[in-house]
Amino acid sequence: MTAFAVGRGSMMPEAAVSGRLSSDGTLKTDLPVVLYRGTAFVASTDRLQAVDTATGQITATVEPQGKSVHPADEETNPALAAPPVLATGHGRTIVITPFVVQQTGTGTQADHTAVEVTGTDAATAKVVWRVTVRPPQWDDVYSDLSVAAVGAEQGVAVVRVSSGSGDHAVSYGIGLDGGSRPLWTVNQFQAEAVVSGTVVGTALEDEAGIDQRAAAYALATGRFRWRGQDSTNVGAVPAGPRLVRVFGKDYGSGHDYDRLVDPASDRTVRTLPEDLSSSGCEYDDRSTLVCSGTGTDAAVAYGLDATTGKTLWQLPDEKADRVAPTVTAVWHGRVYGTTDHGPLALDARTGKDLPSPGIAPFLVNESAGLALDKAGSQLVAYPTSG
Repeated sequence: MTAFAVGRGSMMPEAAVSGRLSSDGTLKTDLPVVLYRGTAFVASTDRLQAVDTATGQITATVEPQGKSVHPADEETNPALAAPPVLATGHGRTIVITPFVVQQTGTGTQADHTAVEVTGTDAATAKVVWRVTVRPPQWDDVYSDLSVAAVGAEQGVAVVRVSSGSGDHAVSYGIGLDGGSRPLWTVNQFQAEAVVSGTVVGTALEDEAGIDQRAAAYALATGRFRWRGQDSTNVGAVPAGPRLVRVFGKDYGSGHDYDRLVDPASDRTVRTLPEDLSSSGCEYDDRSTLVCSGTGTDAAVAYGLDATTGKTLWQLPDEKADRVAPTVTAVWHGRVYGTTDHGPLALDARTGKDLPSPGIAPFLVNESAGLALDKAGSQLVAYPTSG
């Protein structure tokens, strides 16, 4: 999309940004939102709202059948709600949303905490299945559980359940037909990326969650594939359709590592530049990985080939007198962001400036861009205009 109709914005529900804005009006965490055609699906800890991006009207609300452990109308950290995941399977697009719920016991059976995963038809906003799982009992930490839909491919969605302390985690593979139970379960594994038939994340190898290794399992079966070196501060994020970014600090040497790897084998495709060590990267859904953040000296932005990891362009460029923007979103060959001069757009493959889109959206699709209003306090959906 080249531009947005700035004068025709529609307000999104408060849940979309509640607890996620800093005092200066910047976004601290990812929006709990996914876009599907003209609908924004907004997740909170106890519901999923379907919102018409053209009007701002809530067209449907999905709630778990169990009682939410984290009701949104109580003093609950809104950031516990993670973005839903769109998954394609069985001829339809499904919105995957997990909730932490309290299940009421019967007779001598005690109440217990569980995770209820809902699959909602994106076209109709109607629930097509529910799968309920009961996480391991980790020293009575149920009240601090957080859940997230990690990703989905090839008819399988991955859901992660973590303790508030970060010491414990369990990951589940759930078939997109729903079924009555998960396809597989891996305990003490914090799934973080689903790429090319592989689930990559962090293996927690001791009860304190200190000993960590990057690890990978087959998406279809949950079978073990590989495990990295003993490390701390381990993390993994998707880096396009074929690569995963794996980072951490080697426990033995104390050296940091940050690399793009083949998810099935852990083969390093490229070690990322030091300037990108504190940067986030996002795939443009075509061919480019765009990374931005704070480098060793100043703000940086890079475009990398999503297959080879090769650098395509980078900013700042002193010779061309160009600064690095703050990147807010990338989509279909375009980079959106801001500098001191206002909103901007770049070509994702070349880094060249394009006409201003009028806003700096955090999420974009063919129908709308979602950005903060001028006051930096509300999320607004602006329709595309070209």
